[in-house]
Amino acid sequence: MNYLPILFGYHASNLGNSHVPLSLCQYWYKSGRAVKLTVPSVDDDISYPWLQPAITGLKKSLIYKLNVKDQPKGLTEKQFIHAEMATTVVYLWAGLSLEIFEYFHEHGAKIIIERINCHRATSRRILKEAEKMWGIKPGKVISDDEIFGENRKLEIADSIFCPSPMVRNSMIENGVPAEKLLLTSYGWEPERFSNIPAMREEKSKLTFLFVGNLCLRKGIPLLLEAWKRANIDAELLLCGGIDEEIQSNFAEQLKGKNIRHISYTKDIGEIYKQADVFVFPTLEEGGPMVTYEAMAHGITPLVTAMGAGAIVQDGINGLVLPDMDIDVWANAIKDIAKNIVKRTELGANAQLRAQDFTWEKVAQQRAELLEKRYPKLWEGCR
Repeated sequence: MNYLPILFGYHASNLGNSHVPLSLCQYWYKSGRAVKLTVPSVDDDISYPWLQPAITGLKKSLIYKLNVKDQPKGLTEKQFIHAEMATTVVYLWAGLSLEIFEYFHEHGAKIIIERINCHRATSRRILKEAEKMWGIKPGKVISDDEIFGENRKLEIADSIFCPSPMVRNSMIENGVPAEKLLLTSYGWEPERFSNIPAMREEKSKLTFLFVGNLCLRKGIPLLLEAWKRANIDAELLLCGGIDEEIQSNFAEQLKGKNIRHISYTKDIGEIYKQADVFVFPTLEEGGPMVTYEAMAHGITPLVTAMGAGAIVQDGINGLVLPDMDIDVWANAIKDIAKNIVKRTELGANAQLRAQDFTWEKVAQQRAELLEKRYPKLWEGCR
């Protein structure tokens, strides 16, 4: 076939999840591997020959002004089916309707799925356990119907990209055949971060940094309690929006000793430059790009297995800690704060390790996985 058709169901801003398909397609295209990425819409300053927004101009303005749930995604799926109905291999992202998966399955196409996070059944179990531990009233529950739909997608898929070992484990835990699973990673883009220091300067007062949504799923209750128990002379910088469940249940803890909060920044690179230790006790993840970016800046990572993604190696370039043990986290925070030799060594190794996870290298690894499984995919393109 001439190109790989890819469908991502959300607006592409090159931030968050949309950064992943844009990065992969950019490097596949540069390497001579033809792709066409269809999205509902894009930021006005984003334009590539391989990028196809389904909704543009006045139509885009009207549809988003009406704010009808899932309308942009639905229109994009219809356009994608019309354009790609004869394809033999299709790459579909999470969050799309079951109907589009069924369409390509019925028409004999091989379906590649991108798993952004763990299996929903695993996610539901983890969140229920966390709610019980912290005495939090259950929030929005992942329904049986949602899990059924996900299982059907996984059943008819031919290949499933798993961006971390923990995602792969969650698939196997829920009965997905191992031979379908393509173990890979997410990555980071050097061009997004200018002037990354080759060596980090030692400061009189350390900064511990968390980046992401401040929510139960990201382990914020554990982090706040561990920080309190550690009781060190350092700053905890929390960068991200605060979920209602955290605001209503942990408002006083958020005002704790030496805690600073930044809700949003356009220049996360400057925040990374301020940090000495990256703390990420997340309970459920896919491939946390913030871990890759923090390590690229030489910041020592303290993470859970979920937060480690495919990059952190325990005791070599970071510390991988249990996700429900407050005292272990408190002691690790105290130890890394006082042990400059350990902190410096782990940070330097983290920065070195990150060089193997640039988007260019991740795209190459994923391309090789696809070419091994689908030898005719990019035949004649290069």
